[in-house]
Amino acid sequence: MNNDKYQSEILSLNEEISKRGDVWELYYQRGYLYFLSDNDEKAKDDYLHAISLGLDVTQLPYYSFSNSNEKRREFLLPEKILVFLILVIVLIVLFSQIASFVFKIKAVI
Repeated sequence: MNNDKYQSEILSLNEEISKRGDVWELYYQRGYLYFLSDNDEKAKDDYLHAISLGLDVTQLPYYSFSNSNEKRREFLLPEKILVFLILVIVLIVLFSQIASFVFKIKAVI
């Protein structure tokens, strides 16, 4: 989808909102289109309005506006490696604690 298509869909939703302005789904959809077309301020306003009309943010995604430059951010390879290394360290410490406990029990028996 390009921005022209977003704009035509936004205009269509504007018309629908003028008829049925109490439907949170319309604001949610228009907010998503604003989000995709990099108009974060309007998207945020629509999402907040959708919430005030009954949008349950635990059921549908609420798009973050804290960093508008990273819309669909995924973990980068260095972050994945770091998370993996932390997990390995945690597992090593856990197994060493378990082994230490087992050896103490064997020494008592």
